Amino acid sequence: MSMRPSVDRALSLPRAGARIAVAALALWLAGCAGPPPQRPVAPAPGPSASAAWPTPRAAAPAPLVGAGVRLQAASWGDLPGWAQDDFSGVWQALRRDCSATLPPAMVAVCARAAAVPADDVAAQRAFFQTEFQPWRVLPAGGSADSGLITGYYEPVLHGSLTRAWPYVVPVWGLPDDLQPLPAPGPDGVSAQRVAWRDGQRVTAPYWSRAQIQSDPAAQAQLDRNVVVWLDDPVDALFLQVQGSGLVRLPDGRLLRLSYAGNNGWPYQSVGRWLLDTGRVQGTVTMQVIRAWAQLHPDEVPQLLAANPRVVFFRAEPAADPQRGPVGALGVPLTAMRSVAVDKSMLRLGLPLWLSTTLPPPDQPATPSNGVAWNALVFAQDVGSAITGAIRADVFTGTGDAAGALAGRMQSPGRIWVLLPAGG
Repeated sequence: MSMRPSVDRALSLPRAGARIAVAALALWLAGCAGPPPQRPVAPAPGPSASAAWPTPRAAAPAPLVGAGVRLQAASWGDLPGWAQDDFSGVWQALRRDCSATLPPAMVAVCARAAAVPADDVAAQRAFFQTEFQPWRVLPAGGSADSGLITGYYEPVLHGSLTRAWPYVVPVWGLPDDLQPLPAPGPDGVSAQRVAWRDGQRVTAPYWSRAQIQSDPAAQAQLDRNVVVWLDDPVDALFLQVQGSGLVRLPDGRLLRLSYAGNNGWPYQSVGRWLLDTGRVQGTVTMQVIRAWAQLHPDEVPQLLAANPRVVFFRAEPAADPQRGPVGALGVPLTAMRSVAVDKSMLRLGLPLWLSTTLPPPDQPATPSNGVAWNALVFAQDVGSAITGAIRADVFTGTGDAAGALAGRMQSPGRIWVLLPAGG
């Protein structure tokens, strides 16, 4: 949401960056089930190829994959389900890709894409087969041939611009005294507070979540930059996990919240805390966390404090709620076509082929009940929990249905990167 500059999509993160996204959710917790076998319908692409095609900006030359990736040449026939993908939303996602700063080779591809009709799936599939070469993504230093595929989404919450019951849970904007550090200090914190006392500049590690909860002065300092007040602390938790969200105000207006930064503390899994303290057993999902919080309201502050990371947001009117949050590539995300990746492994803006499974609705994921899901997607976001060569976090969309899907996505999967055939 962003994974967003770098969506720490997990309460710490968060993704439109850095997500941890629900990906994180799944990581947080002990495991997740999977979404329905039918993928949600993405917004329709533009009406025709003649519509103005975005002109991408060329980034400085750099490797398209990182040192941690080993590429294995593949053919289009090696891609499971390549001929069966219906390409819904693909052209929209590509157009959005082409409005960003991309590797020089992708700029040339975007220029040629302008001649392809937006409603001709056969021509689009042929375009990819002409313009790209598939390569199997494998870790450089290991033998594993599959990784983890998870999901994240954009929640729709209820809030107010003024503090009045029940809207008493603050969502903070970026603090004026927060200064990110180039690397974590000895305490593992990568941000500091900057203040002036008696004419002297004074710094200290930024407050953790527990410190903020126990210090009224810290709360008052942060409350100077509240962007919106929510009605549920668990909703605020999930907002930070995703890294972006929509907030419906009492008058019906919508705000879109986007990741702006974090307090520099490393993320700690809230779901893991529930398991380690014996408060729950078995698989932990978003639904389990919410149910536990409703049954134990007095322990919710302790639950939240288990994760020291705090995420800060920026807010703007959501003129087009269906547009999707903006990811780390700087373009709106497309449901089921945008993914967060480890950008040290795969360059943002590249098309990928994912092959994984989705569990049946309302059932936990098991090795035997997965339904095959293969899709052309685009690396358009990042997330703090999204690390490694064979790792992707799928943006499932906006709202409760997308959240139910994302919260249960956690399956092994394989990835192919599609590199421009001309180099």
